[in-house]
Amino acid sequence: MNFAYYLFLLLIIFLSISIIKKNLEVSPKKIKIYLAIVITLFLLRHIALFLLCILENSTVIYYLKPIIFLNHLAIPLIVLAITFVYLRSEKLNFGGSYAIAGVACLIYAAIMQNSKVTVQVNYLYGFILEINRGTILFLFSLIFLAVLLILNVILLDKPFANKKGIWFIIIAITIVMLEDVIILGGIKVFPYSVLGELLFLIILDLVLKGFKVSSKK
Repeated sequence: MNFAYYLFLLLIIFLSISIIKKNLEVSPKKIKIYLAIVITLFLLRHIALFLLCILENSTVIYYLKPIIFLNHLAIPLIVLAITFVYLRSEKLNFGGSYAIAGVACLIYAAIMQNSKVTVQVNYLYGFILEINRGTILFLFSLIFLAVLLILNVILLDKPFANKKGIWFIIIAITIVMLEDVIILGGIKVFPYSVLGELLFLIILDLVLKGFKVSSKK
């Protein structure tokens, strides 16, 4: 299982780099910077997770605490961007998404600031970090995702919305939320969740391919 975990991490890292490059090439200006920041959060998290597997100095590990749990912030922010794209509304101002992202970042920073970290050593996966406020962090992302899930269900009735794309988002959010609930229940396949991140990167890659097709037209 450790080989599968390393493979997932490397796949996400290379896919993140590819998506960052593609985003800079084809995304509309109003969401290009936003997506670049959010995908970079994904990239930093998974580089940090890979470092946990190979580093031998535990002192450095403590400095990775704010990065390791960035999935709880990055996934909802990616959902927000994809939802905006699939809504296909020219009247909406994407600037509101930056405001929501700013509030979410402040909440995440507050949780991290008030959390104490413990480090475990695992024979298969190297160092594993846990925080005492992990449940609060999970609840933060679950509530955020639940709101976005309800929003996407509502958007299915909008006339110009990409219904197929929105269904992809709904299914992906449901999978990620189930994965988080399972982890909260104490069941873990890997030391950290990676399946949800890979799923949303794949969806984001499809969104960017849509931008590429549109720009050619």
